[in-house]
Amino acid sequence: MNNLAVLPLRANSQRIRHKNIKLLDGKPLLYYQINCALCTPEIDKLVVITDSKEYGRIAKEMGAEVMHRPNDISGPESKSEDSLIYVIEKLQERGAVFENTILLQATSPLNKPEYIQKGLKLLYAEKSNSLATYTDFSGFFFDDADILSRPMTQNKIQKRLETGCFWITKTSELLTKKNRICPPVSYLKLPEELKHEIDTETDLIIVEALLKKSLKMEENRYFKKYNQNYKNQIDDYYLPKKDPDGVMKNFLEESESRLELCQDEIDFINSHVNKQSETLKICDIGCGNGFISSRFDSKYDKYGLEVSKIAAEAAKKFIPNLVTTPLNSDSFSEEFFDVVFSYHVIEHVEDPISFVEHISRIMKTHGKLIIGTPNFDCAMARRFGDKFRLLHDKTHISLFSDFSLKDLLEDSGFIVDKIAYPFFETKYFNKENLERIFDINKVSPAFYGNFMTIYATKK
Repeated sequence: MNNLAVLPLRANSQRIRHKNIKLLDGKPLLYYQINCALCTPEIDKLVVITDSKEYGRIAKEMGAEVMHRPNDISGPESKSEDSLIYVIEKLQERGAVFENTILLQATSPLNKPEYIQKGLKLLYAEKSNSLATYTDFSGFFFDDADILSRPMTQNKIQKRLETGCFWITKTSELLTKKNRICPPVSYLKLPEELKHEIDTETDLIIVEALLKKSLKMEENRYFKKYNQNYKNQIDDYYLPKKDPDGVMKNFLEESESRLELCQDEIDFINSHVNKQSETLKICDIGCGNGFISSRFDSKYDKYGLEVSKIAAEAAKKFIPNLVTTPLNSDSFSEEFFDVVFSYHVIEHVEDPISFVEHISRIMKTHGKLIIGTPNFDCAMARRFGDKFRLLHDKTHISLFSDFSLKDLLEDSGFIVDKIAYPFFETKYFNKENLERIFDINKVSPAFYGNFMTIYATKK
């Protein structure tokens, strides 16, 4: 077999007690390197060697093979190479021989299978005996020759800072040299954030922050996909159709009704421009027939984006600068808008994460985002399940809760200033709708929390 991965763990870490099982985003630290190894097809065997029964139990539950780490190689002065050689020799006694040995460290949880795969390819391509990973470092050390001249960062010769993500060593060389670094050595450059290792409590905070967004994306925690077989027809939303109560609706003709529902948002937008002495640029993304934009203060330089030809045709008379292609990296210039408004849009978008990233790109620093969408984890959604009224629309394909959308915005460079649930000030706050919450055999009523508006500021 080609590749053995070994993860050495000691129970008595000196700086952080039980460091290897500290929870990062709800998972013990050792989980991340174990999961990385198990998700790397090129790794034929993963062995966790530890002096802790608890660590061993957790690792075994995750699918790793576990070996007991003897006391004489478990002290604070013990080298990782001691554990590597111990595991290799034990496996050889069973007849298992590996060409390469990969050393993993639990304190580097940002490692990914793709990095290990690139490392193995580079090792073979350069016919090296070992491989180390690094990130570029352009800071100053006091014993640097250029500490007094202090060249600009971009003019400095960058140094290679070793990461703790992994090392790969030819097993035969490791047994001979008893060192993970055996010349000739290949060096694999990794992204800058991979320099972070966990040695202190501060490191735990930094690394957890770096982990969270990628984990939420991998585990689909930002939103839930719905109607996955639905082939999104752009104009479907604006065609006449029955609402959940069986009443025919035509959104293009419901301007005044929709205006009533977002009056608070309009008031906020207009109060914002009135505090400024200069003309501000505003973009209404998914502007529909443009009627809401028509109520934005005339001090705004108005832009709109609408991919429905039916709606865009109606919006032309209200919005001077109208784009009819989907929001993407070419839609508008970077740092262009002071305010972005997006109302009843993100739930129709197939890739809402990219959608938010594009919004962030086109917004100025400290710009205001007002984004409204159904809350698919509200009280009525929980009580009525599949009969929740906002599941009726088949064009709703990306479902958010208030917490998940808040997370996505905050992880995409926004500060969430306020979450509002417009209801009590609307015509839907009435006795009939209140009484309907008791009959879960029918479609849920309009109710507080069904819809949310998030007000956010770009950092």
